[in-house]
Amino acid sequence: MKPIRTAIFAFCLAATSYATQAQSTTDQPTPPPAPHGWHGPHGPPGLSMDKLTVLLDLDPYQQGQVQQALTDQHNAMRAQRQSDKAAGTRPSFQEMQARRAQAEQDLVGKLSTVLSDSQITKLKVLLEPPHGPPGGATGAGTSNGTTNSATNGTTTK
Repeated sequence: MKPIRTAIFAFCLAATSYATQAQSTTDQPTPPPAPHGWHGPHGPPGLSMDKLTVLLDLDPYQQGQVQQALTDQHNAMRAQRQSDKAAGTRPSFQEMQARRAQAEQDLVGKLSTVLSDSQITKLKVLLEPPHGPPGGATGAGTSNGTTNSATNGTTTK
């Protein structure tokens, strides 16, 4: 029975030490945020405004317009999330995908007067989800609607 008490005491002591350390770190000022993906600095996933400037070959005017459009989009999406939370609702995955697609269309529409056609094309590619189009339209594991049975070593006739 004594080894169990010792183990429990050691565990409690370690937990108290951890809690004290965690509490002392919250008293310190928070460091500046690291570069983010989609949510900051309000750009497509994994892309900062600096990367967008290079990839889309933006001039300073275009850079300012793209930054403003992305910030506006981010603020609108944040307001929608807060509205959903205040109403106590949670949109379905399909609703979220539809909202994202609409936001992207709005963004492209706003920027179509600022960016060239080739820049808009590049932007559309950059806005695509990292795993292909939504809904799995690539048909993974199929070729022209038929399954590929050669991968499992069997043949079908």
